[in-house]
Amino acid sequence: MDLKSISLFSSLGQKMNWLTERQKVLAQNIANANTPGYIPKDLKKVSFKAQLDQTKMTGGLQLQTTESGHMSAAGGGGSDYEIKVQEMKFGMSAQDGNAVVLEDELIKMSETQMDYAMAVNLYRKHVSMVKTALGRK
Repeated sequence: MDLKSISLFSSLGQKMNWLTERQKVLAQNIANANTPGYIPKDLKKVSFKAQLDQTKMTGGLQLQTTESGHMSAAGGGGSDYEIKVQEMKFGMSAQDGNAVVLEDELIKMSETQMDYAMAVNLYRKHVSMVKTALGRK
């Protein structure tokens, strides 16, 4: 049995991949903290709607409604792993045009690390539940 065929595990795996890529982008920002004219970047967040649409295409979750007009799809979805230029706060940039604020980048890296640890723990817990359901320890 491939765990990736279960939508929960697939979604957690995608989240961990996104967090890994974000950590790389944030590390590049820190590495370029002294590069003149460098503007920090970040990954665009993956929208929940886009995740649901992708899961629906693969035959995963299906939205159940009592009336045909309920919960119609609205709004647009975002794309995965799209890099965006960060907005500068209050025109904060060094005289050389570098807009990297190390404290902000380190906070984002810490948040990303915590989110990754949470996703790994969720993955482990659900693997443990599947093993229990199968009668294994």
